[in-house]
Amino acid sequence: MIEFDQVSLEYRPGEFALRNLSFRTEPGAFLFLTGHSGAGKSSLLRLIARLDRPTSGSIQVGNIHYDRLRPRQEASLRQQMGIVFQDNQLLHDRNVFDNVALPLVIGGYRYRDIVRRVPAALDKVGLLNRQSAMPALLSGGEQQRISIARAVVARPRLLLADEPTGNLDPEISDEIMRLLIRFNDAGVSVIVATHDRTLLDDYALPRMTLKAGELTYH
Repeated sequence: MIEFDQVSLEYRPGEFALRNLSFRTEPGAFLFLTGHSGAGKSSLLRLIARLDRPTSGSIQVGNIHYDRLRPRQEASLRQQMGIVFQDNQLLHDRNVFDNVALPLVIGGYRYRDIVRRVPAALDKVGLLNRQSAMPALLSGGEQQRISIARAVVARPRLLLADEPTGNLDPEISDEIMRLLIRFNDAGVSVIVATHDRTLLDDYALPRMTLKAGELTYH
């Protein structure tokens, strides 16, 4: 569950990325976050991921109230989330296995758990046979699937995807969407930020629309 209550994000006096957002999503939801470039989609995802802090208002994810969050709860919160970036943000000096393992290494997982979870995540995205490859040798679609494997390897409850199909052709975009829906079917809440009209038309899923930082439809 995600709940925003009158949340605003002001970068400079009078310059708002988001203004007075209030909404609530239910556990296990799949939601499109739509709007033109610059509407505030990435800013909203960054607030959910606690990469940015709101100027005003309150945010709750699950049973965690962000304005009451204690330092030791930060790690627990991050482990509940997976993030898929448009540019995938893979480490190009590390192979596929090491890229996918990164959240587990940072989270202090034991080696035996890492060597079990990473292949399992790669298998789910159909790239188990590429775990020794370097990212530069992968296609754009494969790189994004690796990014998804990395996002889900710690088995998060919430998956945030920021324009995950932005640089991909329609066939690969559809493949990425089917992957995200599979994870949602397994109980993971998914929020996909996109302005891809074809994607929105092809998948009749709930959506929120942002316009100039304000929620215009829910």
